[in-house]
Amino acid sequence: MVESQACKDLAAARAKTSFPIIELTRYIYGSDEEIARRRKIANIVLNDPVFSFDRRVGLSRVEDVKTGLAMSLRLYQLREEHKFTHEEFRMCLDFIDDYLPVGLHETAFIPAIYAQGTDEQAKYWGPLAEKHQIIGCYAQTELGHGSNLSGLETTATFNKDTDEWIIHSTTFTASKWWIGGLGVIATHAFIQARLIIDGKDYGPHGFIVPIRSLKDHRPFPGVKAGDIGPKAYGGFSKIDNGYVLFDHHPIPRENMLMRFAKVSRDGQYTRPPHSKLSYGSMILLRSGMVREASMVLGRATTIATRYSTVRRQFHVPTSRKDIDNPKLETQVINYPMVQARLFPMIAQAYAILAAGKKMQVMYKSMLSELMVGDISSLAEVHSISSGLKSTCSTIAATGIEDCRKLMGGHGFSYFSGIPHIWSSYVPSNTYEGDNFLLTQQSARYLMKQLKTATTEPEKLTSFSKYLLRALDQDALQSERCSVQDASDWLKPEVQLAAFEHRAGRLVSTLALAASQENVIWSDLNIECWRLNHAQSEYVIASCAIESLSLAKDEDMSSGTMHVLKRLSDLFALHTIHTSLSDYLEDYYISPNQCQLLRQQIKSLLTALADDVVGLVDAFDFPDQLLNSALGSYDGDAYQRLWDTAQKQKINQTEVVDGYKEYIVPILTQYGVAKL
Repeated sequence: MVESQACKDLAAARAKTSFPIIELTRYIYGSDEEIARRRKIANIVLNDPVFSFDRRVGLSRVEDVKTGLAMSLRLYQLREEHKFTHEEFRMCLDFIDDYLPVGLHETAFIPAIYAQGTDEQAKYWGPLAEKHQIIGCYAQTELGHGSNLSGLETTATFNKDTDEWIIHSTTFTASKWWIGGLGVIATHAFIQARLIIDGKDYGPHGFIVPIRSLKDHRPFPGVKAGDIGPKAYGGFSKIDNGYVLFDHHPIPRENMLMRFAKVSRDGQYTRPPHSKLSYGSMILLRSGMVREASMVLGRATTIATRYSTVRRQFHVPTSRKDIDNPKLETQVINYPMVQARLFPMIAQAYAILAAGKKMQVMYKSMLSELMVGDISSLAEVHSISSGLKSTCSTIAATGIEDCRKLMGGHGFSYFSGIPHIWSSYVPSNTYEGDNFLLTQQSARYLMKQLKTATTEPEKLTSFSKYLLRALDQDALQSERCSVQDASDWLKPEVQLAAFEHRAGRLVSTLALAASQENVIWSDLNIECWRLNHAQSEYVIASCAIESLSLAKDEDMSSGTMHVLKRLSDLFALHTIHTSLSDYLEDYYISPNQCQLLRQQIKSLLTALADDVVGLVDAFDFPDQLLNSALGSYDGDAYQRLWDTAQKQKINQTEVVDGYKEYIVPILTQYGVAKL
């Protein structure tokens, strides 16, 4: 069989890679052992017929959920068959690449038990959940309230006579809504409800609430539960997002998770040492979402990079080879506009990966501290995880759609692989905190840090020490970028100084606005949004730069170090360029420095051109996971797209079902059509 031009093009592009791809794969996943383990699990999951991607489309709502249940059962069978560790089991979820009814049981319900339950409660509830003798979900969002935790309407009223909590939905809008796993499978739920004792409201607390009988799976008396119906995007088709409405449903007092807040038999309430301790589960999920943003953007850019490499359109000579062969159209990836759109997204994926690694370290450290009563890092981790969740998931969702656009008309085909990635991921901009509202969490924290800078500067946290410079407004306003030639933009200290200046000025601007008489905090939402993204982009850039030092310590080759440095630089400079108005409005960056910035970005794009295929190959995504006719490893895009279309059920007959009922009447309505 003659090798196609597309295959030749991708192989040639891959051969240009200037670094050992395996080194970068090791950098992404940690070690050769981890890479091998990941590949082994991918092989197990992706070759299991129960998880076949062919079952993604064309099913009814009932069939979708039933398929999700079958996949959930098979997932647990595989864990038992292969004795998967917790981490290996989580990898399985990545390769299944669908949201399952048991997803929140694993990622939210079980972690909430261990994070917020006492040792005794964890010892009781934990094994039940881990052995699936109960199946749980995480129920916070209500029909009438999502992001506003303080506005939740579900109540848990203490009955001293029976030593029970009475769980009640005060109105139908208090019904828990959108809860993954609650629609059909959950037997129990971690419920956020307002704790009430003797008429006093102590605000939302967490309770383990039985929903359905373990004997026949019917909802208990006083509990009405069900599925909320189909969603806008196909990526959530197999998960049973559900609702529950309570009518004075009693549960034992001990079902309140009491690691922090406590209620005694006689109704005495003990406050937690910090009001944000109940946010622990949300911090866990948001921390994980940072790395997830990197991985989904990595998948999208892998597909877009490979297809842009094999796709040829027009004849615009970009090299001597093109000039010598006028019959050969130009590879799309050689067009400067394509490079300017695609390469920064690859850099974003790597920079966010560095931030995700840092976030996981911060979360694990905080969790260890909380277990011994140390809350010193809680506020910072809560703030940074909220900010990064908002910024990174926004970048990733936008990037996935931009990858689709880069691929031309074929990108709109489901067979490109992009639509599934996008439809599965875009809801992340809303769940676990709306991306616009979440920005207030980061802004409020930085306002408090600004006050700390004036009173106890030694207590400033690592990502807010720059606020010391913001205390002197005159000095801050007079700061100017030190760049004198284009190469200066490649200095990490120059990049970080720019990010710090921008964030510091926006903190000061917000603080000044908030101090005005009669100001309402909600009037400052736009300022909060700007500040959050300035802070989060500073954090990401810092993590990307820090990761270079970590990579150097691992004795990576010079080729790998050079390409990582270029990626870090491109992320920083592209991010600064997209926010130039923030730097120009106080003259921090001059018009000439703007020109030098653009010049250096173009140089970085040129320097990365030969390496982009290797950069996406390093993510090590198997073809089965990408599920893309256009983004396969060998590059045979057009043959695969053709073959995939031929396999569709609608193409298995020459004359479509419905011809006689519908097409014939159309054709003969005004007589037989003449040919």
